[in-house]
Amino acid sequence: MLTKKMVPCIWLYQNTAVADAQDMTEISPDPVSLARSYEAGQCDELLVCDLSADDRSHDEAIDMIREICSAVSIPVLGAGHIRRMEDVKKLLYAGCRQAVLDYDREDNVELTREVSLKFGPDRLLARITNSRILKETAALLSENVSGVLLTDIFTLKTDVSVSPVPVLAVPPDISLDKLIELMKLENLYGIAGRLVNDNVRELEAIRKLSAEAGVSTSGAEPAFSWQELKKNSDGMVPVIVQDWQTDTVLMQAYMDEEAYLATLRTGKMTYFSRSRKQLWVKGETSGHFQYVKSLRADCDLDTILARVEQIGPACHTGSYSCFFNDIIPSQDAQNEKASRDENSSEKGQRQLPHDPARVFEEVYGVILDRKEHPKEGSYTNYLFDKGIDKILKKLGEEATEIVIAAKNPNPNEIKYEICDFLYHMMVLMAEKGITWEEIMEELAKR
Repeated sequence: MLTKKMVPCIWLYQNTAVADAQDMTEISPDPVSLARSYEAGQCDELLVCDLSADDRSHDEAIDMIREICSAVSIPVLGAGHIRRMEDVKKLLYAGCRQAVLDYDREDNVELTREVSLKFGPDRLLARITNSRILKETAALLSENVSGVLLTDIFTLKTDVSVSPVPVLAVPPDISLDKLIELMKLENLYGIAGRLVNDNVRELEAIRKLSAEAGVSTSGAEPAFSWQELKKNSDGMVPVIVQDWQTDTVLMQAYMDEEAYLATLRTGKMTYFSRSRKQLWVKGETSGHFQYVKSLRADCDLDTILARVEQIGPACHTGSYSCFFNDIIPSQDAQNEKASRDENSSEKGQRQLPHDPARVFEEVYGVILDRKEHPKEGSYTNYLFDKGIDKILKKLGEEATEIVIAAKNPNPNEIKYEICDFLYHMMVLMAEKGITWEEIMEELAKR
């Protein structure tokens, strides 16, 4: 049975959050803060629906979605105002994990294969409002999307059972018993919409009741149980915390069994405070949460390395990292510390990679891996299969898109297109056997 996710929805209209697509009553003038509150409520993902009526408003909504994606670490699903490939690209490049195609629009149905080929089925959901559309598009869905968003409340159970891909359901306001009964459906992977919005404060209780009913809710399944880990003399395990993007060591703390299980269940780093003798959710009072990206035990199973997404500074002093007292300092330690402290000073700001060469190498490594280990449905493999002429054609198209974007008043457009160009350039590099090391050496000579 699939692990069930809880997914609230923010309906965006004129840069505010409204009640829903049918009710334009403003519920929050600050959608970013609303998104953060849903994350703090331990929601698993966030659905953001753009209700814009024109392209100009849509571009403004994309900027707001970008802010939301930067402010939260949970996956964001982007929906609304999709008319062409460019709209999907804007949503994904704004930071959305997936884009939602509205199958009430015929042009969205026709767009599915093209978008799937470029971005992969795992980046797409399809919104379906009735059983007829679900049946008519079953073959298309099975090959080109990772799931469907079902909104027909009258045939929900039947549609979930016949859907060719997992379902994210949008149920009406139903009782807890009926909700748990719905969540027991094997092909259902989550609940979305106002039902979740209105019950955010009750999600932990809902998850506990669901677990008692045999429903698997959000939470990581550990490869090692608490019993398998080796504890120190206090019955705890030390945890080294590292920023998942910069590799900077942030802090060191301890976990007892309750903290370990809470971390796995909530996705937020939770420790045992030895000074206060109590459980401690990092960021609970400061807002500087640590969201788990991975947990790894050392060779002796007596220390945990936690790679996290750090919101704001990690140290109670306001420093990005607790490790700032130099014993034998490196040559550029002070400059590095000052840069990090400045970048992380704003509460809630996410730390970004500060080594461009590392980012290039990582993306290039993924492209090389696709070349050596082809993946079905991969756009990168599609380019390699088509050969050098197709790669060069796409590179030329993306260069032209940069020129067009430079004339656009929205500064984000040119960033999107430069990233597209750099990706296709790296595909060409991989095709011709050129590495970033060779490029950097050549640049250094100049």
